[in-house]
Amino acid sequence: MSTAAVELEHVSKSYGERPALREVSFRLRPGEAVGYLGPNGAGKTTTLKLLAGLTLPDSGTVRLLGRAPDPASGSGLERVGVLVGTPGLVPYLTGRDLLDYASRAKGLARSTEQSTVEVAAMQTGFARHLDRPVGSLSTGLARRLLLAVALLGDPELLLLDEPTLGLDPAARADLRALLRGLRREGRTLLLSTHLLEDVEEVCDRVLFLRGGQLVGDEPVDRAPRDAKGTRLRSLRLRFRSPVSVSRLVEALPPTARVVADSETELTVSFEGEDAEQATLLAQVVGQRLPLLSASAVEGDLARRYLATVGREDEA
Repeated sequence: MSTAAVELEHVSKSYGERPALREVSFRLRPGEAVGYLGPNGAGKTTTLKLLAGLTLPDSGTVRLLGRAPDPASGSGLERVGVLVGTPGLVPYLTGRDLLDYASRAKGLARSTEQSTVEVAAMQTGFARHLDRPVGSLSTGLARRLLLAVALLGDPELLLLDEPTLGLDPAARADLRALLRGLRREGRTLLLSTHLLEDVEEVCDRVLFLRGGQLVGDEPVDRAPRDAKGTRLRSLRLRFRSPVSVSRLVEALPPTARVVADSETELTVSFEGEDAEQATLLAQVVGQRLPLLSASAVEGDLARRYLATVGREDEA
């Protein structure tokens, strides 16, 4: 039996004459948080539907927690939380009605059903709205309710399609914190989204999908690290006139690393926080190097996305 939490092997799926996935293969290790990125129509939602057993592949193998998805039997469903697309909700049901029904459908113990529902609602900030009719909910609240459904029973694997869709910035930050906590507890997450910030803040690894094909599989964070794996802080230094790497190295602490982006722009990576950064900049100025500006180097996931996938109108 496979030890992977999620496994696709040469999976293809078409809708009529239109291919949605073409020979897609990847694995998620237990406890891994993976972002799934690509433009509209790339095949992200189709992948999650295959994993959830909502549709079947034309060819290839899909395994979830070591077995093929089988919603008909309900086997293993209590171990998986799924949010795929934007399913329709019956407007006259309350949030509590929906969560009660979903709890029973997942085969969760009736004796713990009420506490299970309340815990999931608390996790997503929906507890105050449990008794409101679904038809009265805003887009953001409806999304929180669907997330609560996915979290019922404390699943070990979460398959989430655009989980922060419709949430305001504060709610989005709360959800990211929740997902980071679940990841630290050892849950496995597959997060399909258009929001790169969600992936940067939650995931360890990212898969790039374009035109139904997997075109990239790499770490989310490529920032330089020291020998112990600790992330280094990076600054991009811009000079008025050309400065050589060797000359800049002479002005810096021995542990600093220098990469030349151009003759007048160099990136410095170093250990430490604000105090060490201030000392480093003082050393550069003290050596009378023609420094014009210094800026923090942000994550480069957006750049890598464009380089790997391209713009949506080109995909």
